[in-house]
Amino acid sequence: MASWWSADAPLACSRLRLALALFALFTCGVEALSTPSPDAGRTTRRDMALPSPFDDGPPSLFQGAGSDDRCVTFMANLLSDGTFKSCHPVSMLLQTSTALFEAEKQTTSLVRVLDAACSVDVSVCADYLTKAAERLGDRANCRAELDQSQPRVVQAQRGLRAYRTLYAASCLEDGGVYCFAQSASNLSDPSNSYLYFIPLGMALPGASTPSCNRCTRDIMNVYHASAANRGHLVSEKYAEAAQQINVVCGPGFVNATLPRPKSAAGGRCRHVLPVAAVVILAMML
Repeated sequence: MASWWSADAPLACSRLRLALALFALFTCGVEALSTPSPDAGRTTRRDMALPSPFDDGPPSLFQGAGSDDRCVTFMANLLSDGTFKSCHPVSMLLQTSTALFEAEKQTTSLVRVLDAACSVDVSVCADYLTKAAERLGDRANCRAELDQSQPRVVQAQRGLRAYRTLYAASCLEDGGVYCFAQSASNLSDPSNSYLYFIPLGMALPGASTPSCNRCTRDIMNVYHASAANRGHLVSEKYAEAAQQINVVCGPGFVNATLPRPKSAAGGRCRHVLPVAAVVILAMML
């Protein structure tokens, strides 16, 4: 048996992280992805230097046509909230943060962002952001803007709802390197980066050719597990993306069929880990 410090240790750690991510997605209530962060709920000096969502304009841009300022107030309060900031939600940054775009140009800067995002208590943050998505849709807040498909409000809602899935995907590693950072460093071909937009309801571009590597397979495994909840937007785009990847990488490289539905109520899971998931986890460890 290989010792802990053997050459197989990085691979074992990578598989363990993926297994834990899939376990949390199936159970939606497991607190195994990270240990509680003593900084949860408060903004530190370090947090203030990290990218923030919607950093390209004032909160007034959340206002819909003919609407009052209720949505503007809600979004301003959300974005300035200490708990929200401490969660560093990558799902909220992908489409809306110019600072993240700049960080992606330098691996060290991007790794710093990912280290912060992946060190939080994911269960606490997922619960907080899921409830924020529900409140955003209230008539007292941003329902009028959602009914108008106001772009920034729609982006906010999708980012909040996709938090847990994109936490699991963006924190995956291969050989001690974040898969997300590997994707961002490939400036000549953004195909791998497109994978991270699928949980936000965006289809994989037809001309994209994701790498046929462990990162792509692990990301799609996370999405496959998440797609069991039909309330997740990833369930609408998964099968098509998987089929496209298999055209590039060969039949069966990733599972191209949707899993059996588990729940769509409020975007939350209320089911225990199925036997099939236990088998998958056992094979990965």
